[in-house]
Amino acid sequence: MNNTMTLNTIRAADKNGRSILYPALFFLIFSSLSLTISAAQLYRYKNEQGLMVLTQTLPAEYANKGYEILNEKGRVVRVVAPALTPEQIAERDAALERERLAKIEKEKQDKIDEELRLLYSHPNDAVRVLERRLQDFKGLIEVKKAKIHNLQDQIADEEAAAAERQRKGYTVQEESLNKINSLQKEIERNQYDIDEINKDIAVHLQEFDQKIKRLEQITGQAATKYQALLDSLKSKTPGQIENPETKTE
Repeated sequence: MNNTMTLNTIRAADKNGRSILYPALFFLIFSSLSLTISAAQLYRYKNEQGLMVLTQTLPAEYANKGYEILNEKGRVVRVVAPALTPEQIAERDAALERERLAKIEKEKQDKIDEELRLLYSHPNDAVRVLERRLQDFKGLIEVKKAKIHNLQDQIADEEAAAAERQRKGYTVQEESLNKINSLQKEIERNQYDIDEINKDIAVHLQEFDQKIKRLEQITGQAATKYQALLDSLKSKTPGQIENPETKTE
């Protein structure tokens, strides 16, 4: 539509005189030139002497040093930052890695916090659970302790019987020696169980210490019963006993 009107205008001008034809052509050429100029862009950058330079083309040696792109009105339409150095790239990657790990850690902590809220409505609830578990551990140790003392009594009886036979001039039967050895191994197994239970006690104390302190943070409430429990543990770990000595004559 526009092209047709332009051609008609030129032909009409030709019928009325050639002098009218030149302004029409000049208008077309000027319009085309204006569009070319308006579509052009300028580059502004700092040269080796530290001076700002404005050109229509960007020299290759300045492409990585940062520059600005301006439109035909001199307004900045884009800013291209300088290329990063290897050190800056390494620092950026390290920062991104720290950010990634921090995000993972936060997600993990958020999950732990949510589980804590579901299990305990107050830090004192966790204190009560810890106290019950310590009592359970103490009960298990007391059972093992009783077995050890019973085994020690059996060994003492066997050794007394063997000593009596020796006093009467008889040799100690191999069966008696084997029984004493078997009882001693049973004592060692029970003592091993006690040591493992005491390790479990230490693990539980550490885990619940973290849980209780975290609950205080996320609930804003104090574990008022926790200090009393800790004070009771200072003198003696619940259920912990000394390694028993084998009774012998």
